[in-house]
Amino acid sequence: MIQKFKSKLDIHTLEVVVKSSKTMLVKVAGLIVGLLISIFLGRTLGPEGLGIINFANKLGMILLILTMFGFSNVILKFIAIAKSKQDDASIATSLKTSLIFNGLLSMGIAGIAAILLPVILKWWSGNQELYIPLLIAFVMLIPQTFSRVFAAALIGYGKIWQANLVNQTLSTILVGLGLLLYWVFDIGYTPVSVLLLYAVSRVLLAFVVMVLWGHTFKSNSKGEFNLKPMFKMALPMLLITGTGVIASNADVIMLGTLGTLEDVGIYSVAARLALLTSLFLQVTNAAVAPKLASLFSDTKIEEMGIMVQRVTKGLTIIAFSFVMVFVVFGQLMLGLWGAEFQEAYWVLVILAIGQFFNITTGCAGLLLMMCGYEKVHGYISAIAVLLNIILNIVLIKTYGALGAAIATAITVMISNVTKVIFAKRNTGILTIPIFKL
Repeated sequence: MIQKFKSKLDIHTLEVVVKSSKTMLVKVAGLIVGLLISIFLGRTLGPEGLGIINFANKLGMILLILTMFGFSNVILKFIAIAKSKQDDASIATSLKTSLIFNGLLSMGIAGIAAILLPVILKWWSGNQELYIPLLIAFVMLIPQTFSRVFAAALIGYGKIWQANLVNQTLSTILVGLGLLLYWVFDIGYTPVSVLLLYAVSRVLLAFVVMVLWGHTFKSNSKGEFNLKPMFKMALPMLLITGTGVIASNADVIMLGTLGTLEDVGIYSVAARLALLTSLFLQVTNAAVAPKLASLFSDTKIEEMGIMVQRVTKGLTIIAFSFVMVFVVFGQLMLGLWGAEFQEAYWVLVILAIGQFFNITTGCAGLLLMMCGYEKVHGYISAIAVLLNIILNIVLIKTYGALGAAIATAITVMISNVTKVIFAKRNTGILTIPIFKL
């Protein structure tokens, strides 16, 4: 049966499936640990405590956009192309340039954010308990930036499941182990103590991913600092990745600003479950990205189209199955965090529908980026962020967490369909799967 399945796939799709399967195992392991941690914290700290942790982490994710400056996909693309040409000097140059530039940027942004924090909290009265959690989130930016740089390099080099292991799964596992040590040594669970665990895990992670890269890339080439070509490509990438991360985190940030931290806690649980669906898209995109870059560089457009269509067909079936599970069992699943979290049922369903559109439109955005249409993708993403912010302002005030879910789902639907249209127009490849009835 396995041989029959393999025979129906072209060589590029087969490579994506093989690499994705390894990455999926790594992601699932991290996902299980992450869900257990979230359930434990929800039951231990309640919606408000969990809301503080998620709010701090989400704000850190948005600031991470600035520290990375769009370099993640630039590193991936430069290294994938250089590896296909066996150009070790270019690989070393790309990594060295990013480490210096992004490293210094992360230190500067973390420092500025820490200085401005007391002023912001003074203006944002009634949230003084956020000072230490947010300060920890700012400090975490530095090791997170270095981890992202090395992880992007590993993916570009073809070490996809290894990059996902150290960049995501390992961090979650380290936090889980830290919580167990807290229990053994009878250390109290508070938002601050938990965020300190996240900070320690980020530092350890940066060290591990650096060692892994050293074992992967064994060339003696030292590389040079050559910012100009990477910076030129990074500017539109910053718009793309920045707007993407803001769009996916703006709901929590705005809900915490316009609503309550308890709303954030309840909403975050529903969002975590809904985003289980996008896990498969993230995994396949990580495997597809370097393939798209190298195939486009060799002008193999037809092969790209076949690969994209076949991958998206499988993702569509998975996405529909997840929506049905959430509709039928959503209430029961939310109850694992506690009875107060069950009120997020409709939030979960709406977000799941939005993710269905996200997945069934395939890698349209990635296709635009890897084929040189970063600016087109950036403009679409910028408009989507603006729409998302406007909808959140209007709907959160009236409907709270449900309003944030509606705003997010609408934005995801519109932006992804638009990317499909422009991807087809510019590359000739339709990412929406065509099923034969």
